[in-house]
Amino acid sequence: MLFQDFGLSQPISDAVTHMGFTNTTEVQEKVIPILRTHLGDFVGQAQTGTGKTAAFVIPLLEQINFKSKKIQALILAPTRELANQVYEEIKKLGKFLPLKVTTVYGGVPYQRQVNEITKNLPQIIVGTPGRIIDLINQKVLNLTQCHQLIIDEADEMLNMGFIDDVQTIISSLNQNKKMWMFSATMPDPIVKLIEKKFSKPKIVQLEKRISGNRNIKQYYFVAQRRHFGSALKCFIDANPDSKGIVFCETRQDTKQLAELMLKRGVSVAALHGELNQNQRDDSMKKFKDQKVDFLICTDVAARGIDVPNISHVFNMGLPKQYEAYVHRIGRTGRAELKGTSISFIAPDQMRKRSAIEHFTGQKMEEISLPDAKTMKKVKVIKELHKMENIKNAILNKEDSFLIDPSFTFFQSYFQDLSKEQALKMLFTYRFNQEFRHIDESVFIETVPREIQDRKPERGYRGKKRTKNTRRR
Repeated sequence: MLFQDFGLSQPISDAVTHMGFTNTTEVQEKVIPILRTHLGDFVGQAQTGTGKTAAFVIPLLEQINFKSKKIQALILAPTRELANQVYEEIKKLGKFLPLKVTTVYGGVPYQRQVNEITKNLPQIIVGTPGRIIDLINQKVLNLTQCHQLIIDEADEMLNMGFIDDVQTIISSLNQNKKMWMFSATMPDPIVKLIEKKFSKPKIVQLEKRISGNRNIKQYYFVAQRRHFGSALKCFIDANPDSKGIVFCETRQDTKQLAELMLKRGVSVAALHGELNQNQRDDSMKKFKDQKVDFLICTDVAARGIDVPNISHVFNMGLPKQYEAYVHRIGRTGRAELKGTSISFIAPDQMRKRSAIEHFTGQKMEEISLPDAKTMKKVKVIKELHKMENIKNAILNKEDSFLIDPSFTFFQSYFQDLSKEQALKMLFTYRFNQEFRHIDESVFIETVPREIQDRKPERGYRGKKRTKNTRRR
């Protein structure tokens, strides 16, 4: 379906065109017509990366009274990153509208956000539950005239312990409010929240993205945990054009892996809870602007990341919740592009791997470590490619090629060597240390195949283990 088929208002239609959108996604095709006309509550079950943000922002913008100075809509997001993502989408889709929107969340100066609300008088506020409640308690935020609440990533709100805050916020809004909720999964507490707080909501359910997205090729590599970092470096070396996200289990793991990768010459940025907001924003900006090739992060940051053309997702171990695996690998394989997911699995996680396969309905294919010869060849070719422009400039300009006068000292150093000897020296100087790391990688311990043939873990729906589940 085409966006032009919706008959959108001209400013929004122009913004959609400006963003390069032509065809709708499945969730946009199903949700936008409903939200444009439905006067009651709404619940949509859809995965991240399906275009759902635009699916609710477009109808919302068509319902805003831009002459009013009242807060008309509140959008709740579980993380600062996701709040910023929604905010940016609103700004883009509202590019040609007299729109005022602001974000509020922790980790940034409180007074700045207070000023945004009291002086800028936004029609839409996007924020995290904790900061929203703080502003309500401080009498800065008055939602009694707010008639629209949108709860994005409700199941992640639950996972992060925000569900009580969400209920408090719901009670702070106008009694005649309209509520829209989006959630990738529907755990019992979310269902109970809907039953308790929503009034006969219109419900739209879409298939889990992983079930329908065959663009993501899923692999796993079995190794001892102490070898995960070295194995990751091997796969990165073997795929020099890759750009991706690396998921770790803890903040400390994230920090240590980022330090290791930087030491090994990999272009990375880290994103975890110990960073202040400026540092987090800087890491995201570097990744979005392609100043770094990989973002190393924890699951908390996963749903706030929406960067196009991510080729690889690496899992440094499998997450505790199976839904988190779906969210992780959903960062790649978007917009009909091919994506690759590689999970590094310790021997004691093999049963969990089988359970995740059962949960998603898709198999992970075992992958072998790239051989040292291939990795070295790829690395040399990549370095030569970087010098291609300089080589062409020297060939074309010949004697007119400008070079710093200190080149004479460099040149004289090699005067006693033949061309081949000089090349050998420079080659060794440039690659020796990295090749040593590659040679060491061949000693990564392999895991016997017989331990991989295990039955799926019980309780595969992503909940806690059942009492009858045996531990390894």
